[in-house]
Amino acid sequence: MITTAALEQLAIKGDTDSQFRLGYRFAFARVKRNRDFKNAVKWWKQASLNGHIRAQFYLGVCFDFGIHFQKNYRRAVKYYRQAAQAGHPEAQYNLALAYQKGEGVPENHRSEVIWLTKSAMNGYSPAQRDLGVCLFYGHGAKKNIAKAIEWYQQAADKGDVMAQYNLGLVFLAGDGVPKNIPKARHWFQLAAKQGHGKSKRKLLEFTTPSR
Repeated sequence: MITTAALEQLAIKGDTDSQFRLGYRFAFARVKRNRDFKNAVKWWKQASLNGHIRAQFYLGVCFDFGIHFQKNYRRAVKYYRQAAQAGHPEAQYNLALAYQKGEGVPENHRSEVIWLTKSAMNGYSPAQRDLGVCLFYGHGAKKNIAKAIEWYQQAADKGDVMAQYNLGLVFLAGDGVPKNIPKARHWFQLAAKQGHGKSKRKLLEFTTPSR
C-alpha cells in the first residue's frame, strides 16, 4: 500500500485520484484520534475542483450532516448535484431526498422522482425502494402499482428490509398482485430476520389464533 507521504507528493503534483485518496485517508484513519477532517476537506475540495465525483459526493455529505462545517444544505446540494449529474447513485439519491424535504432546494416531488429514478436505475437499493413508494402512492409521479412492485422486488432482492416489508404487505392485501399469504410470510420472515419489528408483529398474526 502506498504510504501517506508518497500519496501526498502525488496529490501536490495534481493527481486528482491521489487528492481524493489522501482526503479519504485523513477522514477515515483506523485510529479515531488520528482522523483529520480539516485536511480531508482540503484535499477533497481540490479533487472536486478537478472533477472527482466521489470527492464531490463526500463534500456534499460534510455540508449535509455538519461534518467539519456547519450544516449548509444549499452547499450540500451543490456538491450532490455535481456528483449526481456525473452518475453517482448515492449523490442522486441524496439529491432526491433534498427535493423531498425541501432542504437546500424548494420542495419538489417531481424532481425527487426524477433523481430517485436515476439512482434506482444505477442499482441503488434505497432509491429503488423509495421510488417504489412514490409509484405505489402516486407521490410525485402517476400511480403505478405494478411498477412499484417491480422496484420493491429489486430492492428486496438486495436485502432492503423496508422493501421486503412492503412486499409482504402487498402480497398480504393483494394490492396489484393476487393475494398470496405464503409469499407475504416469506418477505416478512426475511425482514424479521434483520430485526424489523413490524414484520415480526405481522408474523405473529399468522400464528395467533383469532377469537
